[in-house]
Amino acid sequence: MTPNSRFSVMRRGSLSHISIGKTIGRLAALGLLLLSSLGPWFADAHPATEVTCSTPLVWLGEGHCACLISLIKFYRQLNTGSGFIWWLGIPPLLPILFTLLLFLGRNHRFLWYFHLMGWFLVAVYSLFWFIIGWSWLILSWPSNKALFLWGAGLCGAVAVSLLTWEIRTGKRQPDQDLIQSR
Repeated sequence: MTPNSRFSVMRRGSLSHISIGKTIGRLAALGLLLLSSLGPWFADAHPATEVTCSTPLVWLGEGHCACLISLIKFYRQLNTGSGFIWWLGIPPLLPILFTLLLFLGRNHRFLWYFHLMGWFLVAVYSLFWFIIGWSWLILSWPSNKALFLWGAGLCGAVAVSLLTWEIRTGKRQPDQDLIQSR
């Protein structure tokens, strides 16, 4: 066996170091996505008194109380029959679906593009809710600058970081495990 044939067997027959690193990075990003779903993504403010505003509600001042809604709680509320709002829950599920397809589909380039598209959509979606929700809370109740939707912010940061990492490693050193579909 020549050194060149051993190298080609290693690339085709087993996972390369690049592929193992990418798999670990993708699994870590999915883990952080699941962690972010436990944090607040949405805020629902309503009139209340300071006495009636108790945990898990957050007192905003000026006669208002807020309920911070996590993504998991949002999915639970969708199961109770919330009409047309169900489509709002789809984007955070796309990275899970497309990354799973990428793992099961033996890393075809076509599936890699879907993987990137899913993470891009969740980045836009989560950063939209983070920026809109945070600015709404700050503009409505300026005294509560510490109150923010960290679940959506964490998800957006993870998605942008993963996209940057995937694209940089894909351009700098093409992944030998991505098979061009013919």
